[in-house]
Amino acid sequence: MRHVVEILHGIECVPSDVLWSEELAWRLNHHSGGSLESHARKYGYVSGSSVWWNWGFRRDDIVAHEEAYFNALRKDMGNNARISVICHSLGGYIVHKLLERGLRFHRIIELYGAGDEHQNWTLIEDNFDRIYVWFSPNDEVLPKSNFGKIGLVGPTNKHPKVVRIRTKDGHTSWMEDAEMYSRLPIWKKQLEG
Repeated sequence: MRHVVEILHGIECVPSDVLWSEELAWRLNHHSGGSLESHARKYGYVSGSSVWWNWGFRRDDIVAHEEAYFNALRKDMGNNARISVICHSLGGYIVHKLLERGLRFHRIIELYGAGDEHQNWTLIEDNFDRIYVWFSPNDEVLPKSNFGKIGLVGPTNKHPKVVRIRTKDGHTSWMEDAEMYSRLPIWKKQLEG
């Protein structure tokens, strides 16, 4: 069965640059031995100031943009294929909203995301098989978030399909080569498990 993993970045990512998500996709593809087909999903540049102070940034526009992408991906792959997501920061917000809109994902790894920490998982539990929420009280970026702070405090509502993983990381310190490489076996297991 085909298993695609889309990796969504956060703010301040210039699509023409090589991003951490591309490195992670490359490493996951090589580490998984062909069991995963990972892709860096570059949805476009979003400035920090537009997010923090809402300067011309429309949340619904970016969610609708990604909804169209994932609907097309699902249509292309068929209903039996597995689509999983790794998301960071604003990517976490986007994935929460996609779940609320009825999109379905196999596995979700949310790395210090700006999703709603008070998410009512029961309302959307049919839209995912398992979510792993990596969070840290040392996240220095998310205290300013007006989207959500799940990456700072973790999910506050318990659900049997939502796994809390507390770390000591900063918002982006896990992106360093040694940290990312050491977590590949964990992420692979979480995606395939």
